[in-house]
Amino acid sequence: MTYTSMDNRRRARIPAWTAAALVAVLAGCGGGGNESGPAETLEAMPNAVSVGVTGDCSEGMGPTVTVWGGQPPYKLTNSMPTGMTLDKSRLTYSGEGFTIRFINGVCMTNMPISIEDDMGRLLHVLVSKGA
Repeated sequence: MTYTSMDNRRRARIPAWTAAALVAVLAGCGGGGNESGPAETLEAMPNAVSVGVTGDCSEGMGPTVTVWGGQPPYKLTNSMPTGMTLDKSRLTYSGEGFTIRFINGVCMTNMPISIEDDMGRLLHVLVSKGA
């Protein structure tokens, strides 16, 4: 195979078998894509948090929640700042996480942590403690 420019000058010669092998290699890799999650939706793991048993409203470290997909950066909003804190208020990269810490011995049921991506898409991680 010969590549010819618009002005009919030869630029490079690539044997047909090399071109076919190159196409096969590129097709085998899947053509790229977004390894950090779907751009249309936000995802979190875990997507809900339930800690402790009924009546156990103790303080302490909670889980780390990892966020991906959508369009970073992500803004975090804590709906229950008297009962839990987040170690970050913003995540810069897809795949980054934040850690919940329970404070003041507050019990809670389905209190949302809102995650908003740069395009305004929202995801809520529901948190329950001692409920």
